[in-house]
Amino acid sequence: MRILIAAKHPPGGALKIGGVQSWCKTIGDELKVLGHSVTFWGPGELLTGSFDFGIFANVADTYPVMQFCKKTVAVCHGIIEAEKPGHGDVQLFTSEEVREYWKGVGNIINQPIDMNFWSPADAQKIFVTRFSYRKGLNFVPSVASVLNLKYIHVRNSSPREVRDILRQSAVVLATGRAALEAMAVGCPVVVADHRRAYQPALMHTGDMESARLENYSGRGGTEPNMINVLKACRDAIKTGSLRAYVEQHHDVRTITKQLLAAVS
Repeated sequence: MRILIAAKHPPGGALKIGGVQSWCKTIGDELKVLGHSVTFWGPGELLTGSFDFGIFANVADTYPVMQFCKKTVAVCHGIIEAEKPGHGDVQLFTSEEVREYWKGVGNIINQPIDMNFWSPADAQKIFVTRFSYRKGLNFVPSVASVLNLKYIHVRNSSPREVRDILRQSAVVLATGRAALEAMAVGCPVVVADHRRAYQPALMHTGDMESARLENYSGRGGTEPNMINVLKACRDAIKTGSLRAYVEQHHDVRTITKQLLAAVS
């Protein structure tokens, strides 16, 4: 099939950040493995031809090109205005929290992770890693010092560079897809970040099953500080790898089949 994947900031676009962009690339790469032809599109780009199937994020910005697709599925990724659902033959939501927030009707589609790429490797564990393009949480270097580890903040590195650092990480602070990618590499993970543009610093305080319901956002948790993050890091290190959990709930091969089935 010829498949269109549209988002406000698609892979290859001018702004190279964001979980939605990573989501699109991960799904697109798996669709190509399955033999489909994939086109990425974002607002302002030229689009010609027709498509058997379209996958749309940020539908307020992308719905005008739904007309090029025989069937469409709109995926709602979050609770900010840019993610507001609407349009599309089928609506899907990346978590129960997101669906409830928008009072939407549609199935849940878990975050897809490439388990082959985000994989463990033998390496010395030397880092407390903050995996986020955001600022804040300025006390985390002190947490690393107490744990006798080095602190590193991964922000603008390539996926391969990120993976290499994660493989050397004793514990990782991240939210959303970044948290899942770290888990897939086998890292102990604390779900925490400071999304200062639209919410305060937050850290998840329950198990990963409850974190999944909230898209691994930290919402519903507590404000992170030196004391509780240090404890959370020690607890995460004690728990160890959560790769098996990601493989069970977030394998891109399973998620892609669910997307294709949504419009079959």
